[in-house]
Amino acid sequence: MEFVQQVVNGLAQGGIYSLIAIGWTTVYGVVGVMNWTHGEVYMLGGFSGFFLFTRLKLPFLPGLLIAMAVGSALAMAIDQFGYKPLRKIGMPRMAGFITALGLSTLLRYSATAGFSPDPQAYPGDLLDYRMITLFRAGGREITVSSLHLFIFLGTLAIMLALELFIRRTLTGKAMLAASQDMSTLELMGADPEKLIKITFAISGALGAAAGVFVGTIYAINTMMGSLAGLKGWSVAILGGVGNMTGSMLGGLLLGIAESLTAGFISTGYKDAIGFIIMILVLLIKPTGLMGYSTEEKV
Repeated sequence: MEFVQQVVNGLAQGGIYSLIAIGWTTVYGVVGVMNWTHGEVYMLGGFSGFFLFTRLKLPFLPGLLIAMAVGSALAMAIDQFGYKPLRKIGMPRMAGFITALGLSTLLRYSATAGFSPDPQAYPGDLLDYRMITLFRAGGREITVSSLHLFIFLGTLAIMLALELFIRRTLTGKAMLAASQDMSTLELMGADPEKLIKITFAISGALGAAAGVFVGTIYAINTMMGSLAGLKGWSVAILGGVGNMTGSMLGGLLLGIAESLTAGFISTGYKDAIGFIIMILVLLIKPTGLMGYSTEEKV
């Protein structure tokens, strides 16, 4: 029974990891750049929500949507001033990597200078909180807080909306094609820069949504993006880089693994388990759970 309880507890956190990882892997799949600024977009999305909920007193849903719009605008600005100039010279791998790390550091410490370095908490009455009994047997029960349940269902709804957008719209299908071969897609009349902007906008919205969801559970701080970015990468590797379904599955698995580690071993090992899993996946199945290998012709 305790095992099942820990699995239930890990689902909300796993949904948040899935949002981060999908935003991460979407940019990598279409643009081919390891966007280390995604963690900072996630952090600034959380602070956007903090401002909207504490200063403007907005309800949760409008605040979430506005924070997602802020995340989209920030991600597009990062692309416009950071990555687009590199694409004009062929996007050298090392140059893209260094630029991403530089922008990430700039955003992180600019946020520290602009906001208080102390942890900040969302209003306690932002969302209703009560314990819900899912199962009861033999004097023992499995419970979940309404807040965690709301976050889990909210992340699933966002991921479902993204899946429908990718599979059912012309722009979404063009993004899928771009992840396979951007050059061929351009020959067919598509505008690659427009697709890249849309990709960054979606990535930023997902990252900001994850930041807001985290803020409803934990206190937020300006350094939280660094660990989240690394975990997003480990989840992307676990699920298969470039595979959104795999990223969703990988995020849920990591959330459950962290919850089980904290419940049965020690909370001190909770953050390490994701990187242990990433190393094991790279050793056993480098393409990830749902990834696929490709051949590169020379």
